[in-house]
Amino acid sequence: MGTIRTAVALAAAIAAALGSMAGSALAAEGGGIEEIIVTAQRREQNLQDVGISVSAFGAEEVRNLGFTSTVDVAQMTPNLSYTTPQAASSQVNFFLRGVGLNDFADAQENPVAVYVDDVYKPAMGGLSLQLFDIERIEVLRGPQGALFGRNSTGGVIHYVTKRPTEAFDAYADLSYGSYNEFKGEGAVGGALGAGISARLSAAFDDYDGYTKNRTPNVQDYNSSDASAARLQVLFRPSDDLGILLSGNYSRNSAAVGAWQHQATRPSADGNSSLPLPADENFWGACAGCDAFGYVDTDGDPWHGDYDRPGRVRVQNEGLQANVDWRIGGLDFTSITAYTTVDRLQQEDSDMNPFLMPPYNPGPIPPPEVRSFIAPSFAADTDTFSQEFRLAGSAERLRWLAGVYYFDNDVGGHYTLNTDAIGFVDMDANYTQETESWDLFGQVEYDLAPDWTVIAGLRWTSEDKELDYSNIDSTGIVAFCSTTPAPPCTNPDPTPISPSRPTADYLMLFNGASVGGLAKHDDSYVTGRLQLNWKATDDVLLYGSWSRGKKSAGFNNGFLDQTQVFGNNPVGSVPFGTETLDAYELGVKSTVLSATTRLNASVFYYDYKDFQTFQWLILNQVIFNTDAEVYGAELEIDSRPIEGLTLQAGLGLLHATADDIPTITGDAVREREMVGAPDLSLDALVRYEWPALGGTLALQASGSYHEDIWYDIQNHPVSHENGYTLVNFRGSYTSGDRAWELYAYVNNAFEEEYKAYTFDFTGLFGFNQIAYGAPRWAGIGARMNFGASR
Repeated sequence: MGTIRTAVALAAAIAAALGSMAGSALAAEGGGIEEIIVTAQRREQNLQDVGISVSAFGAEEVRNLGFTSTVDVAQMTPNLSYTTPQAASSQVNFFLRGVGLNDFADAQENPVAVYVDDVYKPAMGGLSLQLFDIERIEVLRGPQGALFGRNSTGGVIHYVTKRPTEAFDAYADLSYGSYNEFKGEGAVGGALGAGISARLSAAFDDYDGYTKNRTPNVQDYNSSDASAARLQVLFRPSDDLGILLSGNYSRNSAAVGAWQHQATRPSADGNSSLPLPADENFWGACAGCDAFGYVDTDGDPWHGDYDRPGRVRVQNEGLQANVDWRIGGLDFTSITAYTTVDRLQQEDSDMNPFLMPPYNPGPIPPPEVRSFIAPSFAADTDTFSQEFRLAGSAERLRWLAGVYYFDNDVGGHYTLNTDAIGFVDMDANYTQETESWDLFGQVEYDLAPDWTVIAGLRWTSEDKELDYSNIDSTGIVAFCSTTPAPPCTNPDPTPISPSRPTADYLMLFNGASVGGLAKHDDSYVTGRLQLNWKATDDVLLYGSWSRGKKSAGFNNGFLDQTQVFGNNPVGSVPFGTETLDAYELGVKSTVLSATTRLNASVFYYDYKDFQTFQWLILNQVIFNTDAEVYGAELEIDSRPIEGLTLQAGLGLLHATADDIPTITGDAVREREMVGAPDLSLDALVRYEWPALGGTLALQASGSYHEDIWYDIQNHPVSHENGYTLVNFRGSYTSGDRAWELYAYVNNAFEEEYKAYTFDFTGLFGFNQIAYGAPRWAGIGARMNFGASR
């Protein structure tokens, strides 16, 4: 409660300071807030007229804030966070108001649905994308179960790119920064002929590894080589018909696997993981060491000892057709899309330099046996979606109805090689097929000039099937699963069965071996009910109930039913649908003579069958339990005088999951949810003024996230106490806006903070920690042509 009281007091102080500043400057010329247009209800509206908690960023704001990746939006969005188990190009899991999924398996989908140009992106391994030629970003909080197509219990993040226009415009932006980063983006667009226009956009980003490797002849880590392109052609044969065809391609390649090593030990009851004191020889290897006899003592989060060249390569391709047609007073929309994501990730999970016994570097062995623990994750995701919408309006009525089809196929091949220690060699293969149909609609009716009621419903029918196998080639599983303990530690031998046809199988899971367990066939209804009151021209009050559901699924990592390396009975592979009922009150206001936008919301979530993730031995496991979430957001955006921009955001959150089983399985307990900081703050100050025939600008922005857990068990080693990131930017723009020079420093005070953790205490006596990027500075130049000026 102390944190909440402090945060409320701070928010009040911010509001008072803004009010005082704006109040003293009301007579100044040039002050005033600009209108922001969003499409949160599938049509263009002023942000202040939408009764949903939305954070929105326009093209210029995205550029000034230095957003170059899809994850950067979390820096300036209250109650939005993300995890990524490695650096650029790796899996991305968003958490909005505490709602998210911590799993990194390629077949899973996140409950915070990500859209690019109205197309849903299901593959979490394909969400680490460059941002370039962006028109705006919208973050919609809370379930969007009526109007958006997939699994949006947490909310929606929508990235909208700039579309072709008939007016010629072009730009080129190049920069050079820390770690030899060379980055660029550009676009050119305009009319190709009568009724035809096009736009070509491209970007690249290349930098050296910022995590240095002390092992000879092996790469540095956390480098990146990324490129992307997008081509759009717009046909407009009449004012009532527009057909937009587009194709996009991106390829990201990064050196990953630079986990920081923390030696750990289990608690006395076996239900928690603790840091290992430097003078304690818990594992019998050496004082302060893990089970392999290694300890990292330099205290530097950007140095380490790694013996396997880790990498991640992600290729995204997509084709899309958008049709907008005005027919007899009705608006018809069709969105057809086909996307593919191909991903391969390999890493050195043991984080030590011991290539082979007897634990010294020696000659470098082949890559496949170079590391003690060498996992590889490969997956191909192919997605087709089709959406039709029809919308109309009358004097007091606005309505929208539609149908959505979604077909998603994922093929995965995961391997875990530990030949260097003669431990296990897992080979897991799976295919998961999902087909879904949705019917949806929403009605807005004006009860009176100042009162509007909104009701929306969505019916979903979904089929999902899994075909999975996991085999060990070392013989250890066959021996331990057929031999009573000792020497093995598993319980009684696991019998041969349809789900374990030979002794080398850890699991075979498909329709033939487990019957109906390998298929989900479900249908359900979601929706929202809302009341808006336009108290004045500048104040909107709203209250809403909304229901979101995230479809059932299957666990598909390194599954093991033999209890040798995991405990995954076939009945635990499927997990059920989650349901979130959200209750929200909010205000949208424009105050202080239209100089300041002040939006706030409070919410309560009743969360049933919450899909949560826990890391057990060598496997990730999703299961269902209940949860409770409540909190608030406050966002202030002020232009009190010409040239001055002040922004502040506050997020308060209390997110707890019930009945989380202990590691030993003898009890359940309440735990704080992953990626759900109690307090998040962000702020920006920017000032522009005429100088040298153009415009000079100075900007400072920052964010603070408090008290984050990266494991649902709330192990002490998975906890981040809190961190603050501060960025600076300065620029000069010519008087005709033809060119701009800029410089920036991100993470200016080089904050060291945990971005993710994986706990291997029970097996190997260590915790993996991924840290955020160090200080990063750069300079750049931008050229604008035509309408871009």
